[in-house]
Amino acid sequence: MDAFTSRVYFLRHGEIATPGILSGQIDVDLSELGLKQMRQASAELINLNAIYSSPLKRCSVHADYLAKQHSWHVQYNNALKEFNFGDWDGQDYQQLWLQTSKPHIGDFWQHPWQVNVPNGESMADFYARVEAWWHTFLQSLCESKHEQSLVISHAGVIKQILAIVCQMPKQSATHLNVFHIPYAGLITVDVYIDEQGQAWPKIVF
Repeated sequence: MDAFTSRVYFLRHGEIATPGILSGQIDVDLSELGLKQMRQASAELINLNAIYSSPLKRCSVHADYLAKQHSWHVQYNNALKEFNFGDWDGQDYQQLWLQTSKPHIGDFWQHPWQVNVPNGESMADFYARVEAWWHTFLQSLCESKHEQSLVISHAGVIKQILAIVCQMPKQSATHLNVFHIPYAGLITVDVYIDEQGQAWPKIVF
């Protein structure tokens, strides 16, 4: 096969309508500003071959909007959902920090691989589903030869993919602290597919 380069845009959802809460897999709406942020962020993405999205409303509403505007098809995947924060999901973030029960949210952020969220997802399971999606996606690029794709997802998912691209140690929490992705933040990754079908992703600044 001939080598080629595929450009992949990662778009975080915009501002949510209920700021101040821990929003994992709770299905919250975007605010009016959030909708505007996403439309502005993707305004110049007019030559996409495919859109992939989390099915949660704060991502899917904009994916549907783009699909209707340009007659594109959206592929929704549960693997692109945010981390499942279990009992903490949807709670006021400041109140969570004031709670004294164990495990404490501070313990989780400091040691996410060792501390499990009550009735939530383990970091090992989260990593596994995101990594599996990423490898499947890279394989699909090799087959489809898409020149441009858009992935609409969440900060946790995008940070994890960036950590994999940067080859950070698997059980490291560094990516949670060194990557900041604002609402409607747009990250560009170029994936070079060589003659053997091997994918070589790199982050474009």
